[in-house]
Order: sequence, then structure tokens, then C-alpha cells
Amino acid sequence: MHVKWYSIILLVILASPVPIKFMFSSDSQTPIQHSNAILADVPFFVRGPTVNMVTNESALIFWRTDGLANATVWYGLNESVIETVANTTLDTDHRVRLNGLNIDSKYFYKVSSNNIESPLYHFRTAPADGDDVKMIVIGDNRPTTISYLQPEEFKQMAQMIIDEEPHIILMTGDYVLDVSDNHETNLAGWAAFTNISDSMGHYAPIYAVVGNHDTGAKTGTLKLEYFFDAFEQYDEPSTYFSFDYAGAHYILLDTEEQNNEGRITGDQYTWLVNDLESTDSPIKYVFGHRPMYPLSHLGDSIDSNPEERIRLQQLFEDNNVTAFICGHDHLFNRLTVNGVVHIITGGGGAPVYNTQWGGAYFHYVRIDMNYNHLNISSIMLTGAIGHNYQLPYTGPLEIELRAIWNGSSNQPNTLPEIYFSEVPSQQYYSWDSEENQTELTGLPNVNGQHTLEVYALDSDDVWYYERFVFTTVGGVTTTPEQVPIIVDPLVLGGIAVAGVAVVLILLYRRRK
Repeated sequence: MHVKWYSIILLVILASPVPIKFMFSSDSQTPIQHSNAILADVPFFVRGPTVNMVTNESALIFWRTDGLANATVWYGLNESVIETVANTTLDTDHRVRLNGLNIDSKYFYKVSSNNIESPLYHFRTAPADGDDVKMIVIGDNRPTTISYLQPEEFKQMAQMIIDEEPHIILMTGDYVLDVSDNHETNLAGWAAFTNISDSMGHYAPIYAVVGNHDTGAKTGTLKLEYFFDAFEQYDEPSTYFSFDYAGAHYILLDTEEQNNEGRITGDQYTWLVNDLESTDSPIKYVFGHRPMYPLSHLGDSIDSNPEERIRLQQLFEDNNVTAFICGHDHLFNRLTVNGVVHIITGGGGAPVYNTQWGGAYFHYVRIDMNYNHLNISSIMLTGAIGHNYQLPYTGPLEIELRAIWNGSSNQPNTLPEIYFSEVPSQQYYSWDSEENQTELTGLPNVNGQHTLEVYALDSDDVWYYERFVFTTVGGVTTTPEQVPIIVDPLVLGGIAVAGVAVVLILLYRRRK
């Protein structure tokens, strides 16, 4: 019997106790498949490895091979990675948990399947509760056409995020352009995304909310299996869940429930109430895809049901939620409402939206935090800071306008949305400098320009003031001819007497 020469080499490779280095391309992290002839039956790495569900003493390492293989993780506090955890069960999806890790420490790791190694990566375990943490948030990176190619801006920011070496990464939705009825098309689209997201996931755990482009809702039936496959998350296969990290509480919500898009209601709202009541963390983050106070997707966000939005805002206030962070609008915006910070971060690569409020630039958000201080910055592609906000906030009370913009033209009775950064002890509104009112009313029903003056008294008994200008269209048009002239009868009488006197004087002069 004749044996092919490459079969002998393959048997030697598989029998070798020395791990064989697996090669990745430097730009895409996809396998270089030259010289595959001798490795035709050896599984290749399809996904990962990524680090997931990190605590201050444990982590889960995930990777996927394109064939059945065993699994080993080498790890350690330096590049020698002398400790190992192995799983001899043959599988394609590999999940290996590392336990007994040191708190707030940098660990190096690599994985192996059938003696083929990944490159060496690293991650940090969680710090002690309340200690310094760096969190990155990015969202709305989806492509703009049916092409599966992810935006170059997303690729660039992924590398910037890797260079930041964050402890934890959050994503706010819309990772692919669409989920259709074509399974192969869906796989290709999500693979283009995970090729980039995994490059960040090598170094930090990623948690994500589902966006409206990620569900397949247009097909009539939600297809969430691709979203669940893209991320290793708590409580799978749930689209809403919570967890704690370094003393902060994280809540991820689903704004895309079928027939409840843009709403937090029903069982999810009940769960949210119970979850907030069960935590005593001084820092509470809530994430969703659609904003509560949108700038572009008006009526297509949580504002679509005003009463539910008011209820949700009050729930956040009552439970001292630090921030609600979302995407959907492709821009950056920060609005503080009654002490709750609302951040829209949708600049991950999809085309940015221009609005009167600005923020139309590609970005991600960096939050450096501990129990005493939060430093929130939007980071532009150039590395420059687009916006910075810090807590505790020590600036003036903010009076902000939403829904319609300063200088806009609107129908009569259109109600501007006015928000205060803290609950004012007193507030007043005045249209066209008329009498102050405690309740805000809509635009006057007279065509033309009108001014709205807003006054608010803060907790230090300091008054703050903002003035906004609007133009009413479609209302009543008034002209001087239409305005009746009302003259006092006494004035008319005086004019008549004066007229008689003038006539008498003229007659007297003519006689002379």
C-alpha cells in the first residue's frame, strides 16, 4: 500500500506534543489559508478568541473552530502564560472559564485547538468595587448598502478602542444593515461585523443591546439567533438582562420587542422595576437602542408613547439612575433631565445625521469612572474630544429645548419640550414677555415670530434664564385694518368741542 507523503506529515503534526502556531493576517484577523493542503482536516479558527463576562476573579474565553476540536487556554500574568485549562471534549464552540484570577490584573492568554494556537492577547480583570474603570460605548456601525463591508470608520475606531485598553465595552445596536429570509446572506453580514467586533473582544468583554436593523422584523418574524450568536452575554437567549461590574450596575434593555418597538412595557417594564429595586449600587447605567429624547428619529423612539416615557423617566429618577445610553440617532448628544444623564451615541460608522443640535460626527464614548467621579467624553476619529461632561456636575442649571428647535417654524399650539438638568424649585414661562405662567403652553395662534422666556430657580436659590424664538405658521394673520380702533367717548367729546371752537374762531376772524 502506498501512503501519500502529505498524509504522513499530517499524522506527525497531529501527534506532535508541541503546539503549532496558527497564522492570522495582521489586518483582518482571518486565517491565512496558504499551505492548507497538509491541514485539510485540521479545524481553523472561525471566531475569537474573545474574553467575556469578566469579574474581579474570573473570565470566560470563547472561540469557534470550523470542525470538531479540543480546547485549551494558556494564561498568566506575563507572556509566558504558564497556566492552562483544558477541555478534551470535541466541539466547534469552545467556552473555557478561568477562575481564581487576581483582582484588577492584566492577564495574557492564547488558545489552542488540535495543537493549533491563536495569537497572544490580554485582558484586565475587574477592579474592586468603586475603583477606577474605563468603559467604552459605541453603536450604529452598520453598513449603508447591501454590501457586507463594514464602514471604514468603524474599523478605525475599533483599533482606537483597542489602543484605549478599556476594562469593558458596550454597544448600542444596529450592527448589520438588515436581517432577511436568506440565511447565507445573514451569515455573511454578521461575519463581516464579528470579524471587527472580535478584534476588540480579544481584549475586553463586550455587551450589546439589539437594534432595529438587527432583528429581521421586516420579515414578519424576529430572527434574533444571529444577534445571540454574535455576543457572549448574561442570561442568553434574553434580549434584556443586567449584571454588576466593579460595583456599578448595568441594565441592557430591548427597545425592539415585536409590536412594542420603541417601548419599554409589559413584562420587560415589570422586570426593570424589580431589577432597579434590587440593587443598591451608587452607579446605575441603563442601555437601549432607541432614545427617550431623540433629535432625528422623532416619534420613532421611546417618545412615541409620551406617557410611557414620562413613567420611565420617573422610574429612573426615583431609583437614582446615573445615565441612559442609547443609539438610533446617528450623532452624539448629551441631555441631562432632572439629574438623569441621557447620552445618544450613534456615530459608530453609519451615515451621521445633521440636526439643529449638532453632534454629527463619527465617534465613540469613553467613560472613566469611580464611585466619586465620572468623566464622560465623546472621542472623534481624530482622537479629539467632541464633548465632555463630568459628574458630580458643578455648572449652572441647564435649560434645554427638544422636539422643535430654536428658530423653527411651527403650527399654532405646537408645544416645545423644555427640560431642566435638575428639578427646579420654581419655573416660569412667558410668551412674548407677557405674564409669567407656571405651565408651558404651545405657540401662540398668531402668525409671525414669538419669543419664549424660561426661568428656573435651582437648589441654591439662583435663577437661570433662557430665551427661545419660534415662528407661527398656519395661524391667524392680523393687519392694522383688521384691528378695531376703540376710542373713549370722553375723548370723542373733547375732540368735538375742540372742533366747534375752531369753527367759531374762523367765523369771528372772517367777520372782522
